[in-house]
Amino acid sequence: MVITLLIFNYRKHFQATRSSIPLAIILTITVVSSMVIISPSTTNSQFSYSRSDQSSSSPQPASPTSFIKFKTTTPTLQAVASSSKSASHHHRTHASPPSSTFTLSKSSPSSGVVLATTNGSSNPNSYLSINNKDKVVIINFDDSFKNQFLYAKPILDKYGFKATFFEVCNFIGSNGKKTWQDVSALQKDGMDIESHTMTHPHLNTLSQASLNYEIGGSKQCLLNHGINPPIFAYPYSEGSNNPSVVGVVGKYYTLARTDSGFPLTFLQCDGWKNHQQTDCRTYSGNGGTLTFANRYSIKGWTHRHIDGPYSSSQEGAVCAGVCHSYDNSQMLQVFIADVNSQLKFNQGGIVKAISIVIYHNFVTYPDITNSKDAADTTVNLFDEEMKYLHDNGFKVLTLNQIGYDTTHNVLDIKNISPGSSGRIVSGTTTTG
Repeated sequence: MVITLLIFNYRKHFQATRSSIPLAIILTITVVSSMVIISPSTTNSQFSYSRSDQSSSSPQPASPTSFIKFKTTTPTLQAVASSSKSASHHHRTHASPPSSTFTLSKSSPSSGVVLATTNGSSNPNSYLSINNKDKVVIINFDDSFKNQFLYAKPILDKYGFKATFFEVCNFIGSNGKKTWQDVSALQKDGMDIESHTMTHPHLNTLSQASLNYEIGGSKQCLLNHGINPPIFAYPYSEGSNNPSVVGVVGKYYTLARTDSGFPLTFLQCDGWKNHQQTDCRTYSGNGGTLTFANRYSIKGWTHRHIDGPYSSSQEGAVCAGVCHSYDNSQMLQVFIADVNSQLKFNQGGIVKAISIVIYHNFVTYPDITNSKDAADTTVNLFDEEMKYLHDNGFKVLTLNQIGYDTTHNVLDIKNISPGSSGRIVSGTTTTG
C-alpha cells in the first residue's frame, strides 16, 4: 500500500513541481503511522454497542500502549465487517437492540422479582427482571489452572460469588493444573464444574471418532468423578460454527459456550446486527443452516491484556502484528466498559443480555504488563474487578443457571435455590 502511494505521487507530480515530493513523503508517513498506532476497535461489527452508550458514571478506557511486531501479513483492526478468524480476540463489538417492546407485571410477593410480559404479542420471550437490576455477569475459568483454585477462588469467596470452571480432563493432576481433590472441593463449595474436552485439541481437525472421544469422553470422565456436566466449552474458540462438531456436542450437552470476543450474549439470540434471528434454534428453517447464535454457541469473551492478532496454534499465546498492551488500570477500565455494555439492552429492569467473562491463568506480578501471555490476569486486578461487580450491584451467576426453553427456543435463567443472594425465578414469561 505504501509503495503504490509513492509511485502514484512520483508519476503524477514529479514533472510538475518539486513541492509534490515532500507531499508524497508526508502522505506516506501518515499512512504508515495509521497502520502502527491504532486505537482499540473491532473486527467484529456485530451489535450496536459503542463506548458512548455507557453510563456516565463508568470511566472510559485510557488509550493503550500500541506497538508492532514483524509479521508478513497483519489484518487491520479497524475493519467494519465481521471476520470469521477473529473469534478468540478481545474486541469491542456492535449490535442492534431487539425490536420487541415489553411492560412490567406486578412483583411476586414471595420472591421480590419482577417478570417481563409482552405487549399483547403472541410470542413469549425469555427476558428476565431481577429486582429491577439490569446487570448480570457470569464468570468462567478455562483450562484447569491450579492458580484458579489457589488465587481466584478466595477472591470469589471474599465477595460471595460463584463461578463456572471448565475442566480439561487429561490436564487434571499434571504440573501447574488442579488435582481432582481441587475440582471436588470447588464443586462441594457450590462452584459450577463443566466440560472442556479431554486434551484441549483443535476440534475442527478431528475425525468423527476423535470428536466423540474429546467431547463425549470428557463428559464421561467428569461423570466418573461424580460430576454430570450439561455444558461444554470449545477449545481455541473453534467448532461452534462447524455442523459436524456441533452435532456431536448436541448429543452430550444441553448448552455450549465459545470464546467469541463479544462482551455480550443475548438470551433470545436476536441482538446481532449482521445475523438476523428471532430465537436461538440451532438450525435455520431454510436448508437447515447452522445459525450464528444458538444454544451451542453462547458468546463469551476472554479477559486479555494484549489485544491483537494471535496464532490459532496456542490459546492466549503471544500477540503478533499490531498489538495493544493494557496495564492494570487500563484493563480495569476495559472490563468496566464491557460488563456495562449490557445496560443499553437491559432497561426498565428487564435483562435481555448478559456478559460472560472468561479467565485463564493467574499471575502474581504487581502489574499485568510484566506478562507476555495475553490471557494472563494478575491476582490484584482480578480482586479489583470482582470488587467493582460487588460494589456496583451486579448479579453474578454461574453458567449452569442458564437454561434452554425448548418451547420457544430461547435461553432463560433457571430458578435459584432459596437462600441464594438475589433469588431469581425463571425468565420464561407469559403473554398479556
